[in-house]
Amino acid sequence: MSAKPRTLALALASTVALILAPTAAAPAVSAPAVATITLPATKVATAKKPTFRLQTKVKTALYSSAKGSTRRATIPADYTMKAKSSSTKNSRYKVSYKGKTGWVKKSKVSRVSVKTPVGKLTWAGSAKKNIKRWCKGVPVTTKKSTTNYAQVSSNGSARIVLSRTAFGKKLDPNHGLAVATQYHECAHVLQYRVYDYNFRAAEKAMKKVYPKPRKNGSSFEHMADCIADAMGAKRTGKLTGSSTYVAGYGGGCSKKQMKAAKKILAGKRI
Repeated sequence: MSAKPRTLALALASTVALILAPTAAAPAVSAPAVATITLPATKVATAKKPTFRLQTKVKTALYSSAKGSTRRATIPADYTMKAKSSSTKNSRYKVSYKGKTGWVKKSKVSRVSVKTPVGKLTWAGSAKKNIKRWCKGVPVTTKKSTTNYAQVSSNGSARIVLSRTAFGKKLDPNHGLAVATQYHECAHVLQYRVYDYNFRAAEKAMKKVYPKPRKNGSSFEHMADCIADAMGAKRTGKLTGSSTYVAGYGGGCSKKQMKAAKKILAGKRI
């Protein structure tokens, strides 16, 4: 912002001296010089508007302050919120959740596009997020029935269909059983993709590395389990109460088979 022009004190003194001088032969007097000083514009600091939104990785707390332990709410996993600032304070982001302003731990959230709708992801949305690293862009749909499968065509198109239930009960998309199933079906897409969707070549390669499948499965299915393991699947665990689950086809994976699984994840043939 520019300062108002100001007249230097020296100019005023010159004017007074001229008034007191003798009147005889008074010389012509020009107007006193005026000096203008321009000050640099004042910069007003403004907070940067966040160019992202935040999405919870797991169920997390909404804290009332950037440092305290008082909680205002519990936010479910895969919930997208508006960020109130671009930077963190004490490793926490300031966010808005269902009309409440609070703070969440940086380690519990991920940055997502500012265009991501606020709210919780759908079941299929959570599944797509879980397999995005390997099966990005593959359409995922869900249904209530317990059937899970990957559908792949020789032209390279693929889709994954997943069940939202298990043993007659609703299944959280981030439960260990659900994630293991998501990984398994994504693995099928990768098995065919790495062999350019040549089904016979892919199945022949799986049989070579996993020659002795169990009765209830095939070499192709067992290798999908091994690939899921390489992704980080938990194929056994607790379901509800005292009940447990076993995902996949129950076979183990040798060092050789795990090495092959990792190659497929890297986009290499075995």
